Amino acid sequence: MRANERMLRALARVPARAVLRVARRFAPVLDAGLVDEGGCTYLAYCRARVAWPAGLDETGRECWVNSLHVEDWYRTHVLLAALAFSDAVLALWEKRQGRPEGLVCLISQSRVAGSGRQAVVWKMHRQRPGHDWLAPDLSGYDDAVLELASRDDIALVKARLCQRA
Repeated sequence: MRANERMLRALARVPARAVLRVARRFAPVLDAGLVDEGGCTYLAYCRARVAWPAGLDETGRECWVNSLHVEDWYRTHVLLAALAFSDAVLALWEKRQGRPEGLVCLISQSRVAGSGRQAVVWKMHRQRPGHDWLAPDLSGYDDAVLELASRDDIALVKARLCQRA
C-alpha cells in the first residue's frame, strides 16, 4: 500500500464505524467479471463501454478502460465505497487467478471545481515491472492518492479506521 499525505488526511475523515457493502450498487460491474484481452485485464463492464486512444501501453489501456467515478454510484462515504469496491475486485482477481498478487487498484480523490463535492476516481491495472501508473513519489500529486496491491492492503486501511472507533 502506498498513499500520499493528502490521502492519509482524507482517510482520517472517513467515519470509522461506517460499514459499506458494494454489492447492491456495483453489482452490474462485479457480476460482469474480469476479461483478458491483448495481455490486459479489464472489468468486462467497463471494456464493453470504453475504447482507448492509440499509443497507450498495456498499463495505460487498463487504467483508461478500468476507470470509474465512484461518486456517480455513491453519494455518501465515497472513499469508503472505493475501498470496498477495490476489495471486491481484488477478490474476483484472487478467485480467478488462484493467487492474491498481480493486480493494483488506484483511488484518487479531488475537489470538483466550483462545488464542495469530492470526486473519487477508481482505476485498476495489472502489476508489471517498470510499468507503474503512479509516480514513485506520491507527494507530488495535488490529489489524494492511494495504491492498493492486495486485499491485505485494504485490511490494513480498515484496521486503521477501526482503531479510531
